[in-house]
Amino acid sequence: MEKRARIIMVGVLLLAGLLPGPGCAPQDKGQDQAGADVKADAAQAKRLTRNRFKASEDDCVGPVVKSGKPKTISIGDHQFVRDGYLLRQVDRDPDKQITLGLISDSKENTELNRKNLEKILDFFREKKVEAIIHLGDVASVMTLPDEEEIDVPAQGPDGKPLSKSAAEHFRRKVIAKARRQAMTRSIQDIVEMLTVLAESDLPLFVIIGNRECKSTFNTALSTLAEDFPNVFNLDFIRRADLDDVDIISQPGYHDPEYVHCRWDKCLYYASDTLALVDLANEATDTALLVSHGPPRQKDRNGIDVVSEGANVGCPWLTSAITKGAIKFGAFGNIQEAGGKATNLDGTEIVPQDTFVDSFYLNPGPADSMAWSMNDGTESHGMAAVVQIVGKKAKYTIYRVGQSPAGGNTPAPSAPAATEKPPAP
Repeated sequence: MEKRARIIMVGVLLLAGLLPGPGCAPQDKGQDQAGADVKADAAQAKRLTRNRFKASEDDCVGPVVKSGKPKTISIGDHQFVRDGYLLRQVDRDPDKQITLGLISDSKENTELNRKNLEKILDFFREKKVEAIIHLGDVASVMTLPDEEEIDVPAQGPDGKPLSKSAAEHFRRKVIAKARRQAMTRSIQDIVEMLTVLAESDLPLFVIIGNRECKSTFNTALSTLAEDFPNVFNLDFIRRADLDDVDIISQPGYHDPEYVHCRWDKCLYYASDTLALVDLANEATDTALLVSHGPPRQKDRNGIDVVSEGANVGCPWLTSAITKGAIKFGAFGNIQEAGGKATNLDGTEIVPQDTFVDSFYLNPGPADSMAWSMNDGTESHGMAAVVQIVGKKAKYTIYRVGQSPAGGNTPAPSAPAATEKPPAP
């Protein structure tokens, strides 16, 4: 509590001009360290103020503040330190490159979909993936009945006609029971689907989609983390400072009309995306922004284009990417627009297996259900691998049904090229 008060006071003094800003030259090491502490406290004060006024809920969009109680997490030979919104990998190697596996929209907890995840994992192993990111819509959410659909008995147990208040009470009981059943089933489905990925022992980062209820999603992720310390909830970890990449997250969905869990929605607002600029500025390596929904684009080639041809991404996200100069991003949700990466406005498709300075990727749906893609192909399950080397990156799309050892035939809209990794 004293630390929090000190941070807020430092912020107030800085704003009032009563403490020296970063332009004041330090006179010795002690003063240099003091200046660094003041700067860090000022940043924390800014975050505390922003969090106090943000419109979203903290159990959906985690606040960008440290807890002050760092916790060490060991995963195999790797060590991480978690302090509030920040997860930092302690061990580093000199290679300046990392390979990530990207999955989205696994949708339903079925045997076929779990087999899809196993096939995708085989591809990830072949590509020597070092961490996995699931971009949301992990499993299904049971819908609740509409009140008018509930069959209310004409008479009560006493044989008398039900009053209006008794009928309303009956409907509430039916809906409450359905909600409990939905929550129990959703937790189980999320846990079972993610267990397939967690058993790889690779760091697994998961962000909420527009299908999950925030309470069931968080409960499922907490349950998994008890058995698998390699599972991380990107709703609360807003920056994962890994070796050679900084993953920054925007949890939630921007459009309430398309959030399936109507009683427990996870929404973000324009003010939430301001934090992405700060997170990008903090990044010590190449930043990769992840969110379930894509940014708003301007072209029919975009990763946010629905089958009817409209761009439906989030304009706030586009603005934050531009202001934060975020060069790489990965997004799901618009299944038919997947299987490719584009430039930010969606006018140019970035070819696979080619190192470039920037792209924004939709890996396509991992769901086994046949899905007609915008490029004229049909998906029965897709995923992507991203390799980052220094400030450049490339991606490869995998389609279930292809042999990992035999390589991949890219979608017609994203021709493949072969290129050696750039020098770090």
